[in-house]
Amino acid sequence: MTLRSDENNVLLVDTANSVDRLNAGFYGRFPYPWSPSRLDVVRHPRLYTMMLSQEIGDWRHDTLPDGASIWVAGCGTNQAVMTALKFPTATVIGSDVSINSLDICEDTARQLGIENLELRNESINQTAYKEEFDYVVCTGVIHHNANPQSTLDRLAEALKPRGVMELMVYNRFHWIVPVAFQQAVRLMGFGSEKVDFDWELPIARKILAGLPREDLMRKSLAGFEDSPESMFADGLLQPVLYSYTVDSLEQMAAGSGLEILLPCLNQFDRGLRRYDWNMEFDDPAVAETYYSLPDTVRWQISNLLQLDKSPMLWFFLQRSDSGRPRKSEHDVCEEFLDTVFEKNEAAQTSYIRDYTGRYHRFSSTRIPAADPDSSVRKFLDLIDGKTAMRDIFHQAGVEAEFRFVNRARVMLTTSICPYLRAVAPVQAAEARQTAAANIGQGEKKKLNEFNLNKLKSIKPLPLTIPA
Repeated sequence: MTLRSDENNVLLVDTANSVDRLNAGFYGRFPYPWSPSRLDVVRHPRLYTMMLSQEIGDWRHDTLPDGASIWVAGCGTNQAVMTALKFPTATVIGSDVSINSLDICEDTARQLGIENLELRNESINQTAYKEEFDYVVCTGVIHHNANPQSTLDRLAEALKPRGVMELMVYNRFHWIVPVAFQQAVRLMGFGSEKVDFDWELPIARKILAGLPREDLMRKSLAGFEDSPESMFADGLLQPVLYSYTVDSLEQMAAGSGLEILLPCLNQFDRGLRRYDWNMEFDDPAVAETYYSLPDTVRWQISNLLQLDKSPMLWFFLQRSDSGRPRKSEHDVCEEFLDTVFEKNEAAQTSYIRDYTGRYHRFSSTRIPAADPDSSVRKFLDLIDGKTAMRDIFHQAGVEAEFRFVNRARVMLTTSICPYLRAVAPVQAAEARQTAAANIGQGEKKKLNEFNLNKLKSIKPLPLTIPA
């Protein structure tokens, strides 16, 4: 084993197959994530299909066809189950290297009577899917592989030409401290003949508990001290871990023939009230420059300035050759303003897990059950199924600035905040869609011009030549 130590945890990286075996053993010992204590089943076959469309700016809800094929790549113990519940008319395949995780997943699916899910014990790196899936979900997986770029290539190959991918990789600034701790633990056992997770677990707990209470690392990892085994292990013992910024993720995506569409709001960022990637600046000139930048340049600036307070690197992607023009965040917000919405409402059944691992029907309610954030409640109250959102903003007395509009879009029309569904994109939006063929090229041209102007702004330094 070659010793390697850098900003990632790659001390144990050898070959793709050896890392697959490491991960299979690791998640066999520490199944992750643990089974949820509650599962909600929405009794509306197309609700999340519509919400997925809206998240990438498709207000006509055409992103996924009826009977869509979905691949949850690296499904763990429950993600394939939750995906099958959200998309009941789709065919869902869940893949994982851990047989133990798949057994837990299968047991949950059996208890809930899920029939549209097939589980496969396989590594992403060994699959040979070719343009088979309308939707590929892979969150928190490829950064645990020997060569994440190669793993992403497999995911891209599996995607249909007009398919959509949901991808999450670790944000570098979220993982600086945990990666340092992981490397320290691994070096404590360096020289042993094999990796022994049962040996590492108590050692890691002792190292963390043995640090002074005011130590920066101990304070940063305080949430792990009394955590369950699986949570502690996944955060502080993972055998292989890469991490990224928006910029390095975009480069990796391009290397696999993919392009980033829009951020995907997730339950973790919502809990921390990190609703979007856009920052606010007090200086008007700085704000104007910032908001005029291409999406990924703007998000990278936010990533660098916010460090560990920036959102998770959780995005929707598509194939660069999809033929579907990429819409910028500004374009999507303009269409959002020109669209008529109505409130979502559907029946929901909740199941609660007892101490034996059995799920029991707990309650039936209507969704959305939770109230929206107070900052967007005024818009929801004015929704009538007839008035375009631009006029709703006017009625609410809120200026339709991009930063306000984008926040409202994310907090009202996405899968995590499914309060509204589009019912009528109006004529102005249709006109923009007709001209959308130039949007993708325009965004690339804008990025090239940005880089060129940045180069031109570098002025030569005065040089004094002695007589």
